[in-house]
Amino acid sequence: MRSAAKKFAVLSCIAGVITVSTLSGCLREYDKPEYVEVGTAETAFVVPLEGDTTNQAKFQSEKYLEARKVAAKRIQIQHRWSQEGRLHTAGRWIASVKVIKVDRSPVTREWTADGGTGTARANQAIWVESADSVGFSTGFTCTAMIDEADAARFLYWYPSGSLAAVMDTEVRARIQQNAAEVAAKYPLDLLRARKQEMIDLVRADSIPFFKQRGITITTISMFGGMTYENPEIQKAIDKTFIAQQEKVVNMARFEAQQKENERIELEATSTAERVRREAQGRGDAKVTEAKAEASAIREVAQALAEAGRNPAFIQLRALEVETARTQRWDGKYPLYYMGGAGSAGGPNLLLNVPAPQSIEAPPTTQPVGG
Repeated sequence: MRSAAKKFAVLSCIAGVITVSTLSGCLREYDKPEYVEVGTAETAFVVPLEGDTTNQAKFQSEKYLEARKVAAKRIQIQHRWSQEGRLHTAGRWIASVKVIKVDRSPVTREWTADGGTGTARANQAIWVESADSVGFSTGFTCTAMIDEADAARFLYWYPSGSLAAVMDTEVRARIQQNAAEVAAKYPLDLLRARKQEMIDLVRADSIPFFKQRGITITTISMFGGMTYENPEIQKAIDKTFIAQQEKVVNMARFEAQQKENERIELEATSTAERVRREAQGRGDAKVTEAKAEASAIREVAQALAEAGRNPAFIQLRALEVETARTQRWDGKYPLYYMGGAGSAGGPNLLLNVPAPQSIEAPPTTQPVGG
């Protein structure tokens, strides 16, 4: 009985294993959902990977891509079962559509000869040649972006969808072409003053050209100086520039000293003129004062002379004298009077003559023994 029970248990286990294996072989792989996230600065296009030949041909159309643009920020990838064996379980789930994203964020590139200053750690300078066959490079910087309305156009022209890659290849090559056209017109001495003409041509050509391809260039400019293939050229230019600057400095010093000398001379002349005018003014004032005083004296003398011949004037003067005497009188009559000589008009004076003091006689000296 025990052996029969053991055999039955073993057979049950074997049957269960066979049943599970059979059931698992009858089920297909589960279709797991697949999603693609779209950033805020990205534009997504859902393109069918399968279809008739008509739809496949239309992929090369900008309108076709515009119709496949979606606004969703999370897109589910549709799958279909691909049978790859005799059994219905022999196969896999594959995507029936593809999501292509275009990053519209601004991208800036700096192309320089020095690997430590540009965007990349390499010599990315834009090299050109002057009319007298002097090779040089100059730094360029460029910033570009993709507008929302131009995303389908950009994807049509550049299926990779990478703006940075386009700038490092086609945009850079276009800028170099335009810069080389201007550099080939002028010798090096004149070309250093033609940088504005060079950048103007680069902007006038590159901005509209890439706008037609869905790229909006916001900035193109030159920076840094010219880097020459032959370093000795730069040394010679530096020496010439230093000499010119020394000449300018010396000329400025000479002109400044000349201006200072003119200032000193003008100041001295002005001071001398001022002193002369002051001296002349003082002399004129003294002469005028002396003339005025002499004129006053003459007028007084003339007035006195004319008044002396007038009797009324003499009586007026006598009244003035009497008035002055009365004002000064203290109420006492004088002790002495000096009368005039009758009607001869002599002086009439009242005088307070001081009383005579007694004078003591000096002692008489008697001789000794007299």
